[in-house]
Amino acid sequence: MRRWWSWNRRRYAVASKPDRVALASVLAESAGMWVAVDRTTNEPRAMADSPYKLAAEIRQRGLRNVAVVRAPDPSEPELVGLG
Repeated sequence: MRRWWSWNRRRYAVASKPDRVALASVLAESAGMWVAVDRTTNEPRAMADSPYKLAAEIRQRGLRNVAVVRAPDPSEPELVGLG
C-alpha cells in the first residue's frame, strides 16, 4: 500500500503542472504595450497602451493572478545609467 501511494502521488504531481509559454515570446508579440501576464502559464491576459488603462481593464474583467509587465519596443532607446 505504501508503494502505491508514493507512485500515485508522483503521477498526479507531474500531470498537474501546466505548460508555460516563454515570457520573451509574449513580450515580442506585444512590443510597446503594457501586458497583464498570467503568473502560472505566462499567457497574456490583457494589453493596453498605458498602465492606467490596463489597471482599469484588469479591474473590469476581474482578472486574478496576473503580473503587469511593460513590453519594450526594439526601436526604443535603452536607459543604462545616469553617468
